[in-house]
Amino acid sequence: MIRVSLRQLPEFRELHPVIRRALQAARRAAAPSPMYAVGGFIRDLLLGLRAVDIDLVVEGDAIAVARSVGQSLKAAVTTHPRFGTARLRLSEGITLDVAAARSEHYPSSAALPEVCPAPLLTDLVRRDFTMNAMASRVDRHRFGPLIDPLGGCEDLQRGRIRVLHSRSFIDDPTRIFRAARFEARFRYVIARDTFRLIKEAVKGGAIRNLAGSRIFTELLLIGHEPSPPRVIRRLSDLGVLAAIHPRLAELPAAFGLLERVRRVLALPRSLPLLHVPSPEEAYLLGMLYPLRPRSLGAVLRRLNPPQRIAETLVADLDACRKTARQLTRAVDPRQSRIARLLDPLSGAARALVFATLDRGLKRKAALEYLTTSWRVAPLLKGEDLRRLGFRPGPIYREILTALRAARLDGQLRTRADEVSFVLRRRVPSRVTGH
Repeated sequence: MIRVSLRQLPEFRELHPVIRRALQAARRAAAPSPMYAVGGFIRDLLLGLRAVDIDLVVEGDAIAVARSVGQSLKAAVTTHPRFGTARLRLSEGITLDVAAARSEHYPSSAALPEVCPAPLLTDLVRRDFTMNAMASRVDRHRFGPLIDPLGGCEDLQRGRIRVLHSRSFIDDPTRIFRAARFEARFRYVIARDTFRLIKEAVKGGAIRNLAGSRIFTELLLIGHEPSPPRVIRRLSDLGVLAAIHPRLAELPAAFGLLERVRRVLALPRSLPLLHVPSPEEAYLLGMLYPLRPRSLGAVLRRLNPPQRIAETLVADLDACRKTARQLTRAVDPRQSRIARLLDPLSGAARALVFATLDRGLKRKAALEYLTTSWRVAPLLKGEDLRRLGFRPGPIYREILTALRAARLDGQLRTRADEVSFVLRRRVPSRVTGH
């Protein structure tokens, strides 16, 4: 559990400069209507955590406010008129969400809500968990008093995740995924009644009612958590994965692999070939890796990701299986062989393949390549090959690839070695007169 003593909300001068400017610009844009900071932004500030997502609510036209802030801060604005919300992408990875205070009505389980304007307190009551149902007015240079009508501060102190109403998970089953993420992120405990409501919603078919694209988005969000394997294991225990698709009930076999993927992604940035800008890709590959091709196709149809992403996943998984199989069967894991197998892979696929290797010789050889050998390159360049009498063309790539392989395996050390290697194996297509 995150053991942080709750404190008063910070003064604006204590905030990141980008956040401070955004709050001040939003307050000016909303005037004379009051502006409130809400939700996870307030939760993280109370816990003393670094906040990068700013959530604001205005009792008025949120989209107009957002556009005004966007002009002031020179930030791009994405609007969602149906819900009266807008998002601004600020500098340094910080986002600002502006929403109109509203009430929600769900016409059916897992349907998108119908919204209408409402006071702030009504807006807080329609949220997911007490820890996210707190607010504070944004005044000129500071936050106003904490508004906590549902006991969110007490639940934070107790390390408890508590839902706000009995139909919450039926109305919006994505809150089940959120509960599992918060539980793992903060090392909190899902309250007993909340746990019962989750189990009832899953058993009652709430997950089956959820659109595949929304489930896919939730799975991607898991990849950004500090411990995705812990979240995925919890979803399995809750019956969520099996409810998404029966084949995902087989995922317990992947928990160990997912934990190894986490360790690989935590390796130092001095291993650039294992650097994955989007870690959710590697975790998604790890989740799907145990599935046979037919099962994989069925699961992807249920998740309904964009076609380009689905095609990339299938191609990466096929490449991972083939590469892992060849590495496992290799009698002599030479550096040139490691390079030939790992270089064509995406960063996420490379991380997964490395995670599949045991602690033996194959893993050691792969680590050597990923640590140092990947930098090895031929001393000869294309211009050198031209001077040796080779016409420019595809043969250059063949020669340079062979030179690199020989250098990786320690067969060549000097420039003269490389020239001799090339001339012994290749006949120049045209000898220059120089």
